Amino acid sequence: MKKFYLGLFLMLVTPLAAFAQQAQQPAAAAAPARTPALIVAVVDLPALIKAHPVTVDEVPMLQEQFKKEAFEAQKTQQNYQKEMEKVSREYDIGTPQFEEAVRPIKDGMRQLEAQMQDKQAEMQNRLVPLQYKVYSDIQKAVEKVAYEKRAYIVHAKVKVDRTGVSEELAAVREADANGSLVWNRPECDITEDVKAVLYQIAGTPKGGTQSLNSLAAQAAGAAQQSAGNQQRAANRNTTDRLN
Repeated sequence: MKKFYLGLFLMLVTPLAAFAQQAQQPAAAAAPARTPALIVAVVDLPALIKAHPVTVDEVPMLQEQFKKEAFEAQKTQQNYQKEMEKVSREYDIGTPQFEEAVRPIKDGMRQLEAQMQDKQAEMQNRLVPLQYKVYSDIQKAVEKVAYEKRAYIVHAKVKVDRTGVSEELAAVREADANGSLVWNRPECDITEDVKAVLYQIAGTPKGGTQSLNSLAAQAAGAAQQSAGNQQRAANRNTTDRLN
């Protein structure tokens, strides 16, 4: 009798076990294979900086404002130069009359130079929070993509623009710019994924593209150099007349 019940139990359980196994197989087959972790990823950081809407839209407006101020300063400097030449024609260089006449002109030149230095400092102070905004948004986008792709480390990578540059020169520049990063597999480059997330965080640009890191320095440097050239020209002109 015990053998009968055991045989009956096995007859009932075996089909159920087979059915359960068959039911699990389609589910296992339908489950997608998990993408392997990247472990180490790279991003073209300069490209992300240039793509940020702050870099594209806000920084050029600051640059344009500073260029206008530098242009006005240059015109004022030229006026001072003309006044200096006029005084040099009217009075003998080195005489009390000459020194008295050129004193306000020299004072004006010094004040103008100080004003341009203040403008440059103001420009830099306005750029710092914008730079932080760009860095912070990029950091958030990189973090999101890195977690999604299960990357533990993300290295910054620089890609040199090949336009008008030989492949050899571009390769050397790229090697110098990337330091210890020598090579990466193409699938490790998450730049485009990060850029897409970056646009979700910060919005899409509306204008042209210019580099945030060097924009203020270029504008301020050009203006300061122009003012300095005018000052040196005025000094040379006075020295020549003294000689």
